[in-house]
Amino acid sequence: MVLLLSGLGIQAAQASGDFGCSLSWSLKRDQLDGCNSLPFLSPANDSRVNLRLLLADQGLEPLPDQPVSQFDEQMGYGLVPFSIDRLSGPQDGSPTGDSADGTTDGTTVVETPAAPSAADAAAAALADLAKQIGVTPEAAGTATADTAANLFASGEGSRCASNDDATARTFLEQLVASTELPDAERKALARSRLALLGACTWDPAQQAAIAPQGVQSPLGKQFADYLQGAMAFYAGDFPAATRAFTGLAGSGRAWLKETAGYMAARTLLNQAQANSFDDMGYPKLENVDQPTLDAAEKAFDQYLQAYPSGLYAGSAQGLLRRVAWLRGDRTKLAAEYASLLARPNTPPQSLPLDALVQEADNKLLTQVAPADVTDPHLLAVLDLMQMRHRDPGADGTAFALADLQAQKPRFISDPALYAYLVSAFHFYVEADPDKTLQGLPDALPTSAPDYLEFSRQTLRGFALEAKGDWVGAQDLWLKLMPLVQQQPLQRAQLDLALAMNYERSGRLAAVFAPDSPIQTPQIRQILLRNLAGPALLRQQAKAAGAPETEQDTALFTLLYKDLLRGHYRDFGSDLALLPDPLPEKPSVPWDQSLSLFHWDGKTAESDYTCPSIRDIAATLQRNAGSPEGLNCLGEFILRNGLDSYALDHQPDAQDLGGTATEFPGKVYSRLDGYMQVIGDSKAGRNDRAYALYRAINCFAPSQSNGCGPQDIPTAQRKQWFQTLKSRYPNTSWAKTLKYYW
Repeated sequence: MVLLLSGLGIQAAQASGDFGCSLSWSLKRDQLDGCNSLPFLSPANDSRVNLRLLLADQGLEPLPDQPVSQFDEQMGYGLVPFSIDRLSGPQDGSPTGDSADGTTDGTTVVETPAAPSAADAAAAALADLAKQIGVTPEAAGTATADTAANLFASGEGSRCASNDDATARTFLEQLVASTELPDAERKALARSRLALLGACTWDPAQQAAIAPQGVQSPLGKQFADYLQGAMAFYAGDFPAATRAFTGLAGSGRAWLKETAGYMAARTLLNQAQANSFDDMGYPKLENVDQPTLDAAEKAFDQYLQAYPSGLYAGSAQGLLRRVAWLRGDRTKLAAEYASLLARPNTPPQSLPLDALVQEADNKLLTQVAPADVTDPHLLAVLDLMQMRHRDPGADGTAFALADLQAQKPRFISDPALYAYLVSAFHFYVEADPDKTLQGLPDALPTSAPDYLEFSRQTLRGFALEAKGDWVGAQDLWLKLMPLVQQQPLQRAQLDLALAMNYERSGRLAAVFAPDSPIQTPQIRQILLRNLAGPALLRQQAKAAGAPETEQDTALFTLLYKDLLRGHYRDFGSDLALLPDPLPEKPSVPWDQSLSLFHWDGKTAESDYTCPSIRDIAATLQRNAGSPEGLNCLGEFILRNGLDSYALDHQPDAQDLGGTATEFPGKVYSRLDGYMQVIGDSKAGRNDRAYALYRAINCFAPSQSNGCGPQDIPTAQRKQWFQTLKSRYPNTSWAKTLKYYW
């Protein structure tokens, strides 16, 4: 059986940018960036983020107000930008409605495996019930802690997802409640249901072994027929499953009658879509069996008419949405999601908001056109998605202002949202800050802004900066700060906005002024590492009251750049700023410690002896071309893994810290040093031989330069190799080197 949701899951991942993330400290992106979410309505946000912001404004569910997780902190995140996982909070296997395709035995299917504690509890409850009946689950050949349902990847939603401990428990509870069943039949039926947990497909011999034996009572036969239907359903034999379930329509046992009616509809749905997904799980909706889909819809409608608040009413309604999706009825689907999003967690569906947003994203937002949607909030999310795309769409046209203007009647209930979208279009698509400002308020809000108002003020600040009014934007960011204490993440965004304002307007020192409101540690450290000049780094390295991590970052950056940018005299004097004792653990990013600058230069693996890094710098201060000094500086870089170190690279231009650094000097490459020694006719024999050896090894074994940005032709490397072998044959380096790569 093809997985029911895997294709949709793949689409959602593509929409969300989940194929590997990199952190980007930026606010004005206009292309999708699912890894770096922002708390304002942005085209770059994942559609789920923008939808959650709008739903929070409706009072449905606030964004989680929690500190940065340990994992996100290790990844370099602060509060803003944030990973989309932040919106979900702890993952607990929440029900997902039609993301899976329903239930079998009376419990809600979960899209993701339950949390360990919940899974263990379900397994324990099932085991206790089995013992009550007189059956040992292990003896029946099952592994209740690892049932067939849990063998499927998160989000795939196979029909087998409902073959789990919880649904098996419901069946056993019905057996216990059926006191008229003979005890032997109850045990046989329980063993059979437990045996189903081991897999979702069986050959004829296995089916015969699993089927309950010796069941003769009328009620027992009905339970046995239900199990035969369930086995056929899970195995993909839909005609046999339909016969078994429809045969129970007249059962006098209420649970059997209701469950079989629901399962008959579910079976028809699975049969209708059986050929509608390729081997990778991508949907091919043109292959849907439409007559069978019509029959499934009718069967679900009949179930809901008979059981409007039934055991499976929520799942049945969710599966009717799946019917609409399979049929391509996007208008109906959009209306249904709009209704659901207005009342999440409302019986009979009772879908958590996270699950509902994910489902709407999978089934609607990644596939529907704005023309199919009338709800202003869903339409706004779609419009922001359209603003990302500069290339013509499938119909050969790009999203135009006229398209947005034609939607105005659909925003009659939320004119402020419509006005924001028009301004966003002027800013992101037309790059016209003057028109952007025309649709935005000139005044500050008089109370704490919701996310829409915060988005309007954010866009206003962006437009001011685009016009070159850095002081006006700065004034806006500062005045907003005391107003945004209620909504999570807004204050953190203003820290980033103000920091980038100071950076872009050449006022970096203002970030570190005593009265600076910018206290986000990651922001301050990014600016110190990438932009700060020597004076500012010295200031922060010994700034009273500054966090120790910030002081260490400033000092490490200062000493590293002193050394790697040729400020050897300053390096010698700045060493006096090192604390005593030195921190034992890494105190700056990338697992480095200030103890790096106490490197003693002992004889290395290559038998080239160097003094301490302090003495190396002193040598280079006296003679910047010293062969020993250049080789030993290269040795320092090599032995400490500093080739292409993060401090040697600026962030992208649009990111925080992406402007020109205030620290003068060219970044040192050890290959430059080796080449200088190689070309120095006065260099000592060992110095020159070692430089040749190391220069050649810069390209080992990949033929790519691991010591710097230079592209050295193979012929040049060959010449170095031949020189080493012919002029310095007795050195250990000539004897051991076999290739020139």
